[in-house]
Amino acid sequence: TSISGIVQSLFSANIGAVDYIIAFTTAGAGIGINASTGAQTTFAPAGTFTNPDMTVFASGRLLIQDPTAGYSTWDGTLFVTGGGVSPKIIVTNGGSLYAVAPTVAISGGSGSGATATAVMAGQSVVGVKLTAAGSGYKAGDTLTVAFTPVSGGSGAAATAVIWPIQFGTTIAVFAGRVWWGNGRVLQFTGTAGYDDTDPGNAAGAITITDADLSHSITAVRTLNNYLYIFGDSSVRQIGSISVSSNITLFTPLILASDIGTPFPKTILSYNRLVLFANKIGVYAIFGASVEKISDDLDGIFGGLNSTGSSIDFSLTPSAALNDIRNIHCYLLLVRYIDPLMGLRSIILAFQEKVWFVISQGNGLTAITSAELNSTKTVETFGSSGNDVTQLLEDPTVSVSITLQTSLTPHGNPLQAKQPLRAGIGLNIQGVSNSLVLSIDTENGSLSYNFSNVALVKWVNNLGQEIIWLNNSGQVVSWAGSGYRF
Repeated sequence: TSISGIVQSLFSANIGAVDYIIAFTTAGAGIGINASTGAQTTFAPAGTFTNPDMTVFASGRLLIQDPTAGYSTWDGTLFVTGGGVSPKIIVTNGGSLYAVAPTVAISGGSGSGATATAVMAGQSVVGVKLTAAGSGYKAGDTLTVAFTPVSGGSGAAATAVIWPIQFGTTIAVFAGRVWWGNGRVLQFTGTAGYDDTDPGNAAGAITITDADLSHSITAVRTLNNYLYIFGDSSVRQIGSISVSSNITLFTPLILASDIGTPFPKTILSYNRLVLFANKIGVYAIFGASVEKISDDLDGIFGGLNSTGSSIDFSLTPSAALNDIRNIHCYLLLVRYIDPLMGLRSIILAFQEKVWFVISQGNGLTAITSAELNSTKTVETFGSSGNDVTQLLEDPTVSVSITLQTSLTPHGNPLQAKQPLRAGIGLNIQGVSNSLVLSIDTENGSLSYNFSNVALVKWVNNLGQEIIWLNNSGQVVSWAGSGYRF
C-alpha cells in the first residue's frame, strides 16, 4: 500500500474487530491503514507529531503521546488532542418519552466547536457520541451538556470533561490506568479512566531521582503482567498497584542499573521474555535479571568500520514478531554498514538460542507486527519510505542467496584456507535449471556452469536414480543421500 508521505515509524492496533497498521510520517501526519483491505485514513494532518509513541486502550482507541501534539486519541473516526472535549461523555440520566433523539449542545469553558449526538434505546438516551472535539478549551473548564427535545421527552442529562493537556515521550496502559513518561517524571491517570487526571481519583505523578536513571525515561511498556520503565542506562518494573486515601501506591523494582535502551521500538515480549536492544546488543529480561543474548552478533553491532560500529544508528532500530513457518521469532531491523555492499537494511531474527539474518529489501526503514483477526497469526509489516508492505508472506517469490566466506579466517594472515571440495545441495524444479558454482582462490575464481541439469537422468532396475547429465552429455552429479557436483 502506497501512502502520502515518508514513514517514520509503524505501530499496530485493533479497534474493535478491525486491525490497523498505524504509520506516522516524517512530516508529522498520522495514517491508519486497514490491515485487511488497505483502506487509509489520515486521522492527523502533517505537522501534528514529531516523535510519537502509541498504545491501545481496551481495543477501543489509540492513545498517543508526543512531545509536540501531547496526549491524544483516535477511535477509528474521531481524533482528539489537548484543548478538545473528551469523547467519554457520561449519561447521568437517560430521561424518558423521547419520540426521536434530542439534539445535544456542549457549552461553557474557553473553547468552542464541540458537537455531539444522542444515542437512543427505546425512548431514553443511553449514550452521547462526540462528533467534533472543538478546540481552545483549557484545563479546569466546566462544560454543560444540554438536551433539547425534538418531539417530546425530557430529563436527559450528561457530563463532559476536557481532554487532558499533557505532554510526554512514551505511553502504556497498565492496571486500567494510562502511564506516560516525560523526562524523569512518570505520570498516571486516575480510577475513572484514560481521560482522568483528577488527584481525587488517585491520579498522580512521581519523579525518579535515582542516579541510575542517567537522563530520562525512554520507554514505558506493559509486558507479561508488569509495567517496565526503561531508561537509557537502567530498567525498572512495577508489579502491582493499590489505592489508599485516593493515593496510588506502588514500588518500582530496579532490575538493572547499568543496562537500558534508547530505542523504545525494540522492546517486545517474546516467549515470556522481554527483549530489547541498545547500541551494543540485544538483551533479555529473565524474571528479575537482565542478560545479553546476542554475543553471536558482536561483529554486526560494532568494530567493522572507522566509526566503531557496523550499524548506522541514525535510523532508529525497530522490532517485530513473526511466525516464520510456524516458528515464533523476534525480529530486529537495523541499518547495517556492509563492508562489501555498503549501507543496507537487515533483520536480525532470534528463535530460542539461534540468530539468523533476513533481508526484505535494502531500503527497509521500519517494521511492526500485528496479531491479525483475519489470519489468527502474527504478521509483520514494514516500510521502505512511502509504503506499508506485508513482509515474509509469499513463499513463491524467488530469493537470491549469496553465501560468501572469508579467505583469511579470523583475520589471521598466516592461517590460510585451501579449497578441497565444493558442493551444492538442492531440490530441482522443472527441466530447465541453470546453476553456476564459483570457487574463489587467492589467485582468482573457478566457475562451473551446469545448464539444464534436469534434462536427462539414469535409473537402475530398482527405479533408483543413478546419474544426471547436462545437455552436453557430461556427468554432473551422482545420486545418493543428496546431489553432489
